[in-house]
Amino acid sequence: MSNSIIKSDVIILGAGINGSGIARELALSGRKVTVIDKATIGSGTSSKSSRLIHGGLRYLETMQFKLVHEALHDRQELLQIYPDLVKMKSFYIPIYKPSPRPAWMIRIGLKFYDLLSGRNRQHHSRIIPRKNFSIHAASFKTDGLKAVFHYYDAKTNDLKLTQKVARDAIDSGASFYENCSVHSIINNELNFVIQAKNAIFEAPILINATGPWIDEVNEKYSLPANYKIRKISGIHITLDGLLTQDLMFMQTKKKRIFFVIPEQENNQTIIGTTEREETDKIDEISINESDINYLIENINQYLKPGFKILRQNVKDSWIGVRPLIAEAENPTNLSREYELDLLKFGEATLLHIFGGKLTTYLSLARKVKQALYKKNGKAT
Repeated sequence: MSNSIIKSDVIILGAGINGSGIARELALSGRKVTVIDKATIGSGTSSKSSRLIHGGLRYLETMQFKLVHEALHDRQELLQIYPDLVKMKSFYIPIYKPSPRPAWMIRIGLKFYDLLSGRNRQHHSRIIPRKNFSIHAASFKTDGLKAVFHYYDAKTNDLKLTQKVARDAIDSGASFYENCSVHSIINNELNFVIQAKNAIFEAPILINATGPWIDEVNEKYSLPANYKIRKISGIHITLDGLLTQDLMFMQTKKKRIFFVIPEQENNQTIIGTTEREETDKIDEISINESDINYLIENINQYLKPGFKILRQNVKDSWIGVRPLIAEAENPTNLSREYELDLLKFGEATLLHIFGGKLTTYLSLARKVKQALYKKNGKAT
């Protein structure tokens, strides 16, 4: 980059799935968009998820119906837009005795999930005979098995999806600046002026889509905001080989959930995730050995003796931090809803993105466009 002034209609901080999705949406509508990231596209939380495009079956339990409906609607659209990256997958929910949630509760939840998913009965849930469970999951024990449910959700490669969305934004005219450190942000009530290492960026609209870094960014650059986040970390572990052919939705004794995610293309199994509140700065958060042991212990209670996992079987692990708006003491019950925090300073506009999840970036991006450019009740 030359030491020059780069002017645009909108500057977006953060090239994760939300920043990239917003850039794509605004660029498609003819806006000149600049995206700045201190690292590379999708290298933060957007590449450290469970790689699922899902409605969030467990969110029904905390009555986040609007979020689930929106996520399922976006899931359907993503299946159509990116069929090579987003694919429907088969999930099983085995219910053992004792279970933190009774089988009837799971059944009702799945039926409601089917209702919110739409009319495509091909992907509706059903009950699987217990005697057939070993066909689908030979490594899982059958002792104490009370019921087995089958449903569908979608899976993706989160990093590749984020990079594809960013490329679509670029093809529509957006500019991305990776590995670009911001030195200062100045608001002169006409524009936001961002001083970076080798360039100055200027635009009347600044969107802060820095995900779990949002509070740190606001503090560093003295950006006012109406919300704060709670940082909830989640780790995944990777094992060589396939524990199952299909994905598993599992429960812990304390009602938390985790997924068993086979990846045939890589001949590996992913298990995750944990939920722990963090107080350190994002870049200082690391994996604890206790997190890895937590996942090993919880999966082992469901596996037959010959398939139990040892610590040396874990070939890789990664940690991602989710920016959640607090609505409960228990991290498991924190809302996955997002908030658009819009602030006006004369002619200049600042919009913070608080929260958000991989699946709902499409709806979020459209709501951003509506919030910034609505005219006579419609986004232009």
